[in-house]
Amino acid sequence: MRSALRSLAFVTLCVLAPAARAQDLAPREVATFEPPVLAPLEPTTVLEIGGAAPLTKEEVLASVRRHHPPLEAAEARVVSAEGVRLASEGAFDLTLGTRASGVFFGYYEYGRLDVSLTQPTPLWGTTFFGGWRIGRGFARGGIPDYYRYDETLDAGELRLGAQIPLWRDGPIDARRAALWRAEHGVVAAAEDRDARLLRVSLAATEAYVRWVAAGRRYTIARDLLRLAEERDGQIAARAAAGAIPPIEHLENRRAVLERRALLVAARRALEQRAIALSLYLRDDQGRPLEVSHVRLPADVELEVVPRRSEPLDLADAVARRPELRRFAAQARAARVSMDLADNQLSPRIDLTVSGAIDLGGPGVTDPDRALEIQRTLERPQMDAMLTVQLPLQLREARGRIDQARAELAALEADTELARDQIHLEVRDARSAVQAAHEAIALASEAEVVARAVADAERVRFDHGATSLLVVNLREAAAAAAAQAHVDARADLAVAHAMLEAALGAPRAR
Repeated sequence: MRSALRSLAFVTLCVLAPAARAQDLAPREVATFEPPVLAPLEPTTVLEIGGAAPLTKEEVLASVRRHHPPLEAAEARVVSAEGVRLASEGAFDLTLGTRASGVFFGYYEYGRLDVSLTQPTPLWGTTFFGGWRIGRGFARGGIPDYYRYDETLDAGELRLGAQIPLWRDGPIDARRAALWRAEHGVVAAAEDRDARLLRVSLAATEAYVRWVAAGRRYTIARDLLRLAEERDGQIAARAAAGAIPPIEHLENRRAVLERRALLVAARRALEQRAIALSLYLRDDQGRPLEVSHVRLPADVELEVVPRRSEPLDLADAVARRPELRRFAAQARAARVSMDLADNQLSPRIDLTVSGAIDLGGPGVTDPDRALEIQRTLERPQMDAMLTVQLPLQLREARGRIDQARAELAALEADTELARDQIHLEVRDARSAVQAAHEAIALASEAEVVARAVADAERVRFDHGATSLLVVNLREAAAAAAAQAHVDARADLAVAHAMLEAALGAPRAR
């Protein structure tokens, strides 16, 4: 049985082996590549950058100073502080007072009229007063003896005097303290406005620089696309003539589509930067104004800024930054409150000195009564009064002293933190300027090398020594290097703006 099976297998192998060998030796069909038929390129829409008067950074900053909501709010706070100061000055306004009274239908019939003027002053808290009064009896009983003080000669009485605080309210009182605090409040509000202006100006400068850089990046992407579009027809003709493989035409078409997509992304980035810039660029009514791409400058403008030592920059920043001046003004206001509270611990000792003189005649027909009135009122009078008040518990004054001391301690801590923050900002800005200078040097050299490589690769392609894929890669690298150079220039412009803001004012040129 086994022998029969072996024989059958041998016969089968002998029959099938030649057929299989013949099949292996038969020629196979070679797969061929049929390139798709590419339609001619449709023109793409590109933005024409420039052409109109370029928008300058000074225009943007002028717009910020003219119309910007945070700065307008800060300016309104300054006006409010000035209103508080004016109201505090009102405590020293001249005051006119009048009082009239009369007694009728009784045994005694008389009338009184008193007109007074009171003028508080900041001169050691002295208050001046003066006035005119008249008190006269009518037809019957006249003025009773126990109200003889109200009686004057028929032309009235003139008086003038002053109230002088000898201890409490002398060096400082509530009126002067309120005025001084209000004056320091105006300074603090103005410094806060200037601090906001610094921050907003820095943000506006960065928005402007990034918009210009986005325009330059769009131009580079547009030029990169034009390279591929301009040679598309040449590549198609050479491929049809058999000078180059058809895949090279496909590779160029792929590069065109890819670069068109990059151009769309660059346009979107440019529009986004223009929208961000409109927050700082406004029309005459204060509405955001989206600037057109036709006003784009050719490139980011770099200023020549002299380099100075770090200690000099730190000293300038501490002297110029409005945040520190605002804290200083607030600290002065807190010290005024503490001085006032400390003064209120003292006893009140007021000296009041006044003089009066009656004018006219007795104004009565009774000779005896007229002589009595004349003798009593015709001589000038001089009065002096000393008033003493001794506070006992002093809880209000002690509480206000504790409050003012706590406010001073908080302001000192805030000032120390602000000073440290300013030092860090100056150092960071100086570091950013240094790094940006180095980055520009490297990016500029890299752009020159990348462009030279791309040019050489195009020459090699024209001589059939390379492929279009490599050319596209070289051109993309050159475009990326050019955009990196643009970004480095933008970073340096922003770093200069950061340093100016950290110093608190434009640096001396």
